Amino acid sequence: MNYYIFGIGVVILLIMISDLINTALSVKGAGFLSKKLAKGIWWALLLLSRKTGTRKILELGGVIILVSVVVNWLVMIWFSASLLFISDPGSLMNVETNTEPTIVGKVFYTGYTLSALGLGDMEPTGPFWDILTAILSFAGLILISIAITYLIPVVNGEIEKRRLSVYITTLGCSVDEILTNYWNGKDFKELEQPFFSLTSMIILHAQNHKAYSVLHYFHTSDKKEAFALNLTNLDETLSILLHQIPSIHRPSYNTLMSLRKAISSYLITLPAVFIVPAEDSPPEHDLAELVKIGIPIISNQDVNNEFTKLLNRRKILLSLIRDDGWEWSDLQAGSYNHELKLGKDGHSI
Repeated sequence: MNYYIFGIGVVILLIMISDLINTALSVKGAGFLSKKLAKGIWWALLLLSRKTGTRKILELGGVIILVSVVVNWLVMIWFSASLLFISDPGSLMNVETNTEPTIVGKVFYTGYTLSALGLGDMEPTGPFWDILTAILSFAGLILISIAITYLIPVVNGEIEKRRLSVYITTLGCSVDEILTNYWNGKDFKELEQPFFSLTSMIILHAQNHKAYSVLHYFHTSDKKEAFALNLTNLDETLSILLHQIPSIHRPSYNTLMSLRKAISSYLITLPAVFIVPAEDSPPEHDLAELVKIGIPIISNQDVNNEFTKLLNRRKILLSLIRDDGWEWSDLQAGSYNHELKLGKDGHSI
């Protein structure tokens, strides 16, 4: 037996099993290899998107990354397990010809063993290889099942993320629109109920994102479903309500802070997908339109100090937007058309 090849096979196999378990079963995010693979593919797609000037490419990112991660597990586990049998020329025997199978034959045998389809026309020679075959057959069935079933919660998590994003747009599709829609001439108390609902929804997504960081790479060109944009609009709205609207006009402090902390619970998961604060700072929001409709705005040195404290938070949001293929200016792109047009006659419902 070539112990060097056998050892390499064992090490690779253990690394891949660890990565699969940490990614598919752990609630702390993806394994190191899966993280690197996902980010590498996403960076390549972002570069291609910027060169071609279209975001449509990014819409394939989530599916490509998800499939690539699963295929990487299956192929590398198959490869490493094959090395175990390849390490010993006499590990297997062709029962029809009574000859040692080729390397390709051993790879074929390993694939059959891992998938629990049977042994084919080859069988192990000796107790050690019998036991190893049984272990690989049992482990292969479990690991492949885990890898495939990993797809289901990820897809469900992406549906929840888009549902959350669309819910935010029902409040308004920009900071100005949210505040304008819910200003009743006296205060913003009507925001308390939707903010209360959003708090639990964002906490759920934060936990999903922590457990399945691949969710970060599902992109949509539809701004109503673009989570990075709508979450940033919501957080910017909270900043204005907390620091630039007089207390008698804003929703209850507890409601605002609960939602703020919920968003923070999501933001602290971003380093897992290599999101760090941007080097440059996002621009301050222009409140001129809000002043025109009579919304009271506080503007003094204390407000400036509070926004200085928020600078790092806003830089993280800026990085989040850019990593999703957008720019900060897309936040101010105006209201979205919520009309649904059916058929060729152009009638909407």
